[in-house]
Amino acid sequence: MSNIPDGLRRPPAYGGKAIRLSRITDPATRRAQIVPLDHSVTVGPLGPRNHTENIVRMLSRTACDAVVLHRGRVAQIAPEAFTGMGLIVHLSASTSLALDSDAKVIVGGVDAALRSGADAVSIHVNVGSETETQQLTDFAAVSRECEVLGVPLLAMMYARGPRQAPRPDAATVAHLAAIATDLGADMVKLDYTGSPESMARVVDTTPLPIYVAGGATRSDDDAIAFGAEVLQGGVAGLSFGRNIFDADDPARVVNTLADLVHRRVVPTDILPALESA
Repeated sequence: MSNIPDGLRRPPAYGGKAIRLSRITDPATRRAQIVPLDHSVTVGPLGPRNHTENIVRMLSRTACDAVVLHRGRVAQIAPEAFTGMGLIVHLSASTSLALDSDAKVIVGGVDAALRSGADAVSIHVNVGSETETQQLTDFAAVSRECEVLGVPLLAMMYARGPRQAPRPDAATVAHLAAIATDLGADMVKLDYTGSPESMARVVDTTPLPIYVAGGATRSDDDAIAFGAEVLQGGVAGLSFGRNIFDADDPARVVNTLADLVHRRVVPTDILPALESA
């Protein structure tokens, strides 16, 4: 486990970034339950034409802290859905139809994201891919723009490419966190390392708040149990997508996960699933 309580980690500087971050994360702990909904560029429609709007409206009535969307999709959703929930506009894209689906490109700017109402922006970087050099160059450019405009940056960092293992080890994930830190991100999203102990070692290597990806789709109870396990590693929060919008009861899953994130209390009906994981 991390020996630095996440509530005592160095807070961000005051100013525009801090104000916008407070709309996404708890200002004292930097904890958050983030739901990414940017998948349709990669894999195609997630449902009927109003699917994303319905999901966002549902999330706005839950304890979800923020959603991740592409700018064009934001324009299709009524503004009131975001009055009590943070908006992170995603700037990276690739598709499953591409010859190299790991080749992420920048498809939007920070200024355009702000015009869409964004509280923060996010980028996806596949370290180890054939286009790593360009993706790191793009990361640096977006980071500079965020600094000028006072916009928080969430870096989604993954080890993907011909020489990468299906599940990265803690050393690799810590390397990804170091890249995000050194290139100017304010938050970092990472894969789970497989155990709370190894995740805690990653947490101890970076001052950035870490949000862990949900990965493969699970049953509702298994997704909650997985979130509870991940949080034992001392990370700041969760960034589960498919395990929310594909859930049998999305509102229950997101509310329970948000309670886990902010209160770190495991509901008694989930304990058996956690103990058997």
